[in-house]
Amino acid sequence: MAGTAITVLGATGYTGRLIVHELRRRGITVVAAGRNPDKLQALVAATNCEPLVVDVHEPAAIERLAQRSRVIINTVGPFVDYGEPVVRAAIAHGVHYLDTTGEQPFVKAMLVHDEWARRQRVAVVCAQAFEVAVADCAAAVAAADFRDIASVHVTYATRMHASQGTQRTVLRMLSSAGYAYRGGEWIEEPAAAATRVIELPPLGQVTTVSIPSAEVITIPRHLTVREVRTFMALPRLAARLVPAATPMVRALLRTPLRHLAARVIGQGTDGPDEQTRAGDAFHLAIDVCGVRAGAATRRRLLLHGHDPYGLTAVVAAYGAQQMCADDYACTGVLAPAAAFAPQDLLTHLQAHGLTFEDRTAVDTAPAL
Repeated sequence: MAGTAITVLGATGYTGRLIVHELRRRGITVVAAGRNPDKLQALVAATNCEPLVVDVHEPAAIERLAQRSRVIINTVGPFVDYGEPVVRAAIAHGVHYLDTTGEQPFVKAMLVHDEWARRQRVAVVCAQAFEVAVADCAAAVAAADFRDIASVHVTYATRMHASQGTQRTVLRMLSSAGYAYRGGEWIEEPAAAATRVIELPPLGQVTTVSIPSAEVITIPRHLTVREVRTFMALPRLAARLVPAATPMVRALLRTPLRHLAARVIGQGTDGPDEQTRAGDAFHLAIDVCGVRAGAATRRRLLLHGHDPYGLTAVVAAYGAQQMCADDYACTGVLAPAAAFAPQDLLTHLQAHGLTFEDRTAVDTAPAL
């Protein structure tokens, strides 16, 4: 039997704290779960939430967490190392689950639990964060009236200061296989396998390299599409060097040097302060190619905003609120755009600084 609380696991981590504050700002009762009692007490004093000491290395503690929850928001990464036991406990106890991962291998691996989650009448939503959820929902909106979709390309241009947790996750992902979606199936593809130059207003011409972001997994779950790829804008010199350097970096991270890199990053939960976060910005392009209204069409949505970590807190809190509604009926392992109404989520984020514009080009020749 599921409990009644929205529980934030990893509540004393950088992203977890932001989510707890956002939920409390909305007047929602929160159980803050973490392994450090002193940090939990400090969070309780600041937010008036309920503390729960939980270590993700202890299965019994995860079970107790699930028993008290109606929705679990999991922020403890790397998710490929620590996430699945939390997913399994949530499903077993009939609890909705969402997380803030951007880890492509984890999102793909959790698809194995889809049928079980449906039987248990719960939703499992990975990647309900700035990275992935915004682009996933924007792709659904952009492609809504296409009759045939040849490709969806997602491009990020970000300026942000990464938390220690994000840095540890990136280190873990660099040592893992990545995927692209081509020909209607997922195929292994390392980071920086493809490079392209595009116009990305307001930045002008940018050079981008392919990255193994989780939209490659989520978008084909709700759109019938032949190709999905994700890209990141880099300085021109870096974009030239990264493809050659990536195989070497992956090889080195399979040696003891990985542990040295982890020590350099540290095990803390620090991240940018509020003023620094406010100065961090992103530009996001969603390019959909296919057939729309009988014509070959290239539809582009451009999204702009600031404070990616703050936006992640809003995205996660919004999702958990929706899951608590009496009429919420989605079940299974779902992409964000399948778990929540995509346009509603984007509209909600407008109040938090997200802007978007539609730049659609239609070919003059009719499609066959």
